[in-house]
Parts: sequence; C-alpha cells; structure tokens
Amino acid sequence: MPISLLPGPSQLPLETNYLLFSDVHLGADLVQHARPWTASRLREELRIDRELSAMLDHYRQRRHDDQPWRLIIAGDLVDFMGMSIAAAHDQPVETPLTAEERSHGLGSTRDHVVYKMRAVAARHDLVFRKLAEFVAEGHSLVLVRGNHDVDFYWPTAREAFVQALVERAPGSLEEPIVRQMFESRIEFRHWFYYVEGLLYVEHGHQYDETCSYHNVLMPLSPRDPRRIAFSFSDILMRYVVHPTKGLGTSGHDDMKLFDYVRMAFAMGIAGAAKLGYRFGRAVGAMLRSWREHLSVHAQAMRAEQEQKLHVLGERLRLGTDKLRALTDLWAKPVTSGFFPILRTVFLDLASAIAASALLVVGLLATNVVPATYVAPLAAALGVGIYAWMKASRVLDPVGALRKGADRVATLMPARFIVMGHTHVPVMETIVEGVTYINLGGWAVDDLDKVGVVEAASCTHLVIRHMDGVPHAELRAWGTDGPSLVHTSGVLPESGVHAIPISGDEPRVDATDLETDADIRVA
Repeated sequence: MPISLLPGPSQLPLETNYLLFSDVHLGADLVQHARPWTASRLREELRIDRELSAMLDHYRQRRHDDQPWRLIIAGDLVDFMGMSIAAAHDQPVETPLTAEERSHGLGSTRDHVVYKMRAVAARHDLVFRKLAEFVAEGHSLVLVRGNHDVDFYWPTAREAFVQALVERAPGSLEEPIVRQMFESRIEFRHWFYYVEGLLYVEHGHQYDETCSYHNVLMPLSPRDPRRIAFSFSDILMRYVVHPTKGLGTSGHDDMKLFDYVRMAFAMGIAGAAKLGYRFGRAVGAMLRSWREHLSVHAQAMRAEQEQKLHVLGERLRLGTDKLRALTDLWAKPVTSGFFPILRTVFLDLASAIAASALLVVGLLATNVVPATYVAPLAAALGVGIYAWMKASRVLDPVGALRKGADRVATLMPARFIVMGHTHVPVMETIVEGVTYINLGGWAVDDLDKVGVVEAASCTHLVIRHMDGVPHAELRAWGTDGPSLVHTSGVLPESGVHAIPISGDEPRVDATDLETDADIRVA
C-alpha cells in the first residue's frame, strides 16, 4: 500500500463543518489474557458500539448546508495500550515476545500493533463498518493520536486501520481511483489538529504527568526502539491494574494509599502479597524507564524530536520557537525522576509512616525521653500522616487540561480549544472569545465490577458555519438522538449571540501538519 504526504490546505473548504468526539477506547474489552473474569462484562461494550454507530449514521445522513462533515476523533479511539491479548498459535508475531509481554500481553512493536488492530476491528466490526460508510459517502476522518493509541506512530498500525475500513466499505473499492479517493479522506495527526483562528484540537494527555511522553514525535524506548516507551500510566496499567481483580480501567487515578491498604486487607495475606509483588515490579519498571531516559540513546532521540519540531514548524509556517513553546507547556513525565516516581506511588508516604513507627518504637525502647512525651508525639505524627494520606492525590487531570488549554490559547489563536483524555465533558469560556471544550468520552470503566459500571457521557461537539459564523454545540447522544449539553452561543434566530469570527483572519489548516514521519496511507 503506497504512502504519501497529506494534501495541502487549499483542498479544504473555508467553511467546513466539524464533528468531534474522543476516548472511545475500542479494544479496552480485549483484556482476557490478563483479566479472564471480564468476559461477562462485554455486553456493556456492545451497547456503546450500537450507540456510537447510531450517532455516526445520524450525522452521515444529515449534512449542514450540503457540506460534508469533517470528523475529528481527538485521541484514544483504539486502546492499543489498554489491551491484553496473546497471539494465536497459528498466527505468530514476527518480533519475539519479552518476558513482560508473555505475562501481560502483546506489546507495541510494528507487528504486535497490527495484530491488535485486526483484533479490535473484528471485535468492534459494527463501528468500523459505520466509519467506513461515513467516509464512503464523502465525509472525512481525522485521527488525532492520544496516549492509549500512541501506537499509531507506526505506519503499520495506520495502514491496518485504513485497511480495516477499506474491507468494510460499502460497494466496491476495486477501482484504483475510487479506493484512492476513499483513503485520501482518512488522515492521522501525531500531535494536534489546527485551523488558525478557529480550532485547535489535541488529546491533552501531555498535560497529565502520569500519561505524558518524553518525545511526542519520537515516542520510542531508548533501550529498545522497536517498542514504544511506556508512560507511568502504561506501566501501572500493565503491571498492576490488569492482573488485579477489583481495579477498574480508571486504574490509579482515584486511588490513595489508604485505598490500596484497604484493598490489600480485603484480599487476604496471599492476595496482598501478590498486589505488593506487582507494585514492586511496576516500580522497578518505572525506575528502569527513568534511567533509560538519561542515556546516550535518549539524547539522540531528543535531538531527532527537535529536528521533527523544526520540520513541523516550517510546514505549518508557525516556526520552531512557537512549537517549542507549546512543548514547554507539557507536564514533566513522572518517569523523569526518582522522587516523582516514589511520590506518585505513595512510597514517600509509606516511608514516612515506617520512619515514624520506628521513631516511636525506638523512643519507647531506649527511654531517651519519658514515655509521657512519646504518646503525644505519636499522636501528632499519626494526625499529620493521616491528613497527608487523606490529602494525597496523584493529579487532577481535569484541572491540568483546563490550565493547559488556557496557556495554549495564548500561543495558538483559535475560537475553540478542544481536548479529551479526562472523560469529563466541559465547555467554558477561558478568555474573551475563546471556548475550551473537553469532549468527554464513550469508554466504559470498571468492566469487572458488576452493577457499578460508570456510564459514559457519550458527548460530542458539532461546529457548524452559518452565514460565516462558527457555532459550537456540545451534545450528548442518547436513545432519542443528540441532546444539547452546552453551546457557544445560540443562533440569531434563537435570540442569543453566537461567537463571531472575522472573515479576514488567516487560516492554516492542519492538513499541512505532518512531519516526514507523520504520514497517512493513500
């Protein structure tokens, strides 16, 4: 399958109508290699597939002003990172599995991700058929990469995705020109999508220290560049969350030390020992990642990342300095340092508890101070540690992305700053004339907790141009179709002002965003 660069911005109509959603996490249910008990929970995932497919049909059949939709999926459409599957005996992969991959499932090499992509397309066939119908009827599709589908870095993963749609497209694509036109409407973004003055879209994980990567344009492991480098969240997902019954797909996000202690007690001695062992292995992997990113190989990757930034800046006519300023807004990955790792897995707090206990025992055993003083000291230490434990939190991703959007708005002129990642829908004005939207998500969390599955927001954003004015609506999909959640301004006929955009503002479309490695199949 040939590969070409993306078409230039002149091929995109000035007043394009946009449909955006995020965080579907197709394949998050393919975890039976590490979590065989989740098989009974697949019904909820199938319901989400039907709802998403119905939404795609709805907009596919309803153009605005006879203009096709540009569907932008702002990351985590395919959950490569959240999958835990093994290769079939009759379909072996080319790259030998590491011990970690034999234990936790296929990894992130070029061939492993193709196997995963095909498994996702087969499991979620209905969604892929509806996406294929959407593209076949003249609408376009843009995939912005998130942290769970970082594997789209590999051309093989992108080719496998396009091939899955080609195989499910209605009618025949045997004619080369017909197939070429179909594939030309499918595009990928390694980082962000941007239409100057109107729209900026990225997944948002780079503002979350537990999910951010050191090099977005070069996200490879310095030790083994055949594989993607794991973030803190990736390591915890594979080493701890997947093999531990009772930990949902949201993983570490809402957990405190007290929660893990309570879980360990509930699991009994054997279960607690297994949980501790998994945590120990995860911390070891995090420390290895930290050391790897201090190596000579990591320096070479940072130099290549800088070169890609330069090429990208030239193509976007934004300049390297502006793109570098964007990267300066990112959160520093947890795996960048020894102490951040200890803090994020509560080992600093656990060490403080152990040190306090030893201090109290030592004072009582040695009689250095009267026992009457030790008791108040122990009480004070206990209160302080309890307050620390209750207040301890890894990160507030919702607030972090909101802050990141505020700072992006100062660098990238746009009416709408759009992100995903948190699964929490938001639409609010951040500065005058600029609206921040978080798209929420379609993913279902806690698949193994019967009766307490958290409902997905099923939210999406519609941006339509009416008389030259862009109008944005955050909508939720339900059994009765889309319902309005929030709007940037009701149209004039409804009596409320819509956010205007000057017709003479310069526009740079993200179809010219790619680096040499940021290509699509065509």
